[in-house]
Amino acid sequence: MVKYKAPKVIEYSIKSINFVTGIIMILLTLVVFIEVLSRYLFKLPLAYSGELTSLLFPWMIFLAAIAVTKDEGHLSINYFRNLMPKLGQKIALIITKLIMIYFSVFMAISSYQLSEVVANQVMPMLRISRMWLYISATIAFVGVTIILIYQLVLIATNKMEVPREEDLYDLDHDS
Repeated sequence: MVKYKAPKVIEYSIKSINFVTGIIMILLTLVVFIEVLSRYLFKLPLAYSGELTSLLFPWMIFLAAIAVTKDEGHLSINYFRNLMPKLGQKIALIITKLIMIYFSVFMAISSYQLSEVVANQVMPMLRISRMWLYISATIAFVGVTIILIYQLVLIATNKMEVPREEDLYDLDHDS
């Protein structure tokens, strides 16, 4: 993982997000397990399980994306960047962060617009707005954008170095 000193509010937020995504994962596992038991043992499928799974899964994935972004855990191919001199690597990293910010802002706006469109549609079993499916992406991409802007500032002020491939993975499991 990339090491840099994030403000306490970011660190606390990431820990909270990790906790919430863990709880959502437990809930998803329980819902699916109970659904399988109910369907195959009692021949009685649970009506709400499909919708609840469809609701919880995006929240888990999108919230986890914030923590993955903070830890530079996303998939990247650094072969050509690593062949560049240090200044070229820094410029390439800044360009990459700017592209990611553009994409994150675009996704936040688009997912918000989509959630507005479906706000009046109600999920038949859970009886809640479909907006709750899509607003998870909005919240996540706003969080990702904040993290990326913070990282961009760190890079520009030389407080965050270009990560090396071996820094991205904790192969020794020392921490």
